[in-house]
Amino acid sequence: LNIHWSHMDFTIYMIPKATPRPRYSSMTNSFYVRGAKDNKDLFDKFAKGRDLPMINTLANLHVCLTYQFQKSMSKADTILAELGLVRPISKPDWDNWKAYSDMIQSKILADDSLIVEGVSKKYYSLKPRIEIHIEWMDEPDCLYNYNKFGKKG
Repeated sequence: LNIHWSHMDFTIYMIPKATPRPRYSSMTNSFYVRGAKDNKDLFDKFAKGRDLPMINTLANLHVCLTYQFQKSMSKADTILAELGLVRPISKPDWDNWKAYSDMIQSKILADDSLIVEGVSKKYYSLKPRIEIHIEWMDEPDCLYNYNKFGKKG
């Protein structure tokens, strides 16, 4: 209960995109996700020159995906949406935030298995973006988790 938690917030200005399901390649005998490298490259560019931690303890990840307004929205709906009162109920699905946890893996997160809580929210705005809030324990919570990941940091 006395373990301190650190946190970090960052925003990437881009239109959030749906991530395709993993596919199997018989040529390489492995699974792959189309576009995953593009997301990793995008985050590498974002992270360049920043002093980012390498997280190797339990973490919580909160992702807010903000989409452009729909052209068919009325002016009143657009204003309400900008205020967060009208929310997207269309594709992409809520589970597409997984692409953004993969994107930060190996740059600031040792492994996405460290995420023990994840929250995804969708909004509309004039400025499409991906907002990520990550919080992590400053030290492992127990010897078992230290032996599993603590030695890698």
